[in-house]
Amino acid sequence: MKLLLVTAILCATPWIVAPENPWSPSKSGHGVKVFTRAVTGSSIKEIKAELELDCSINTAIACLTDITSYPQWIYQMTEARVIKQINPMEFEVYQRVKTPWPLDDRDVCGHYQLKQDPHTLDVSLITHSVPKVLPVVAGVVRVQKNRTTWTIKPIAKNKNKCEYFLMLDPAGEVPSWIINLFISEGPYSSLVKLKQRVHLPKYTHATKPWIAEKF
Repeated sequence: MKLLLVTAILCATPWIVAPENPWSPSKSGHGVKVFTRAVTGSSIKEIKAELELDCSINTAIACLTDITSYPQWIYQMTEARVIKQINPMEFEVYQRVKTPWPLDDRDVCGHYQLKQDPHTLDVSLITHSVPKVLPVVAGVVRVQKNRTTWTIKPIAKNKNKCEYFLMLDPAGEVPSWIINLFISEGPYSSLVKLKQRVHLPKYTHATKPWIAEKF
């Protein structure tokens, strides 16, 4: 049985990522590589994924910030919407993820922030949870902490090198060995779909006035 818990449901206790902890290959294919490593202070492993997106950086950002479309490609996500648009580069988001019976669904309220380096033109998308911005939903476990990071580096025209990092510890009573057993499935499945999704017509000509192209 595949255990989702790996895409956006995610909470974490304070982590210390020891640089000596090596990354271990976990799953790869279709241009996506997923790695895991141990995290000091947590029984749940950290995830890193590497991939290339064959599109402009504006197209990549348009796809990643199309929040309501997340259930179409993010593993087991059933709902996603913007709670509050703070400014063009910063917003709050609600997401709900289906979990296998007998576990309750998880949801997360996240703060998203985009940044573009003025020199390299690399773009980062950093997320952390803000669990109290909405009332708790009955029968759903609210994630209290999470941290995800996207880094998107343009390397040629319509070619971006991307890294995705995820720290997780799903809320509720879920054995860590079960989570670690299936930890790579959600990110891998989602990112394979993302590589295809950036070619949809609604994204290919998207432009954001606050995102500069390098090539």
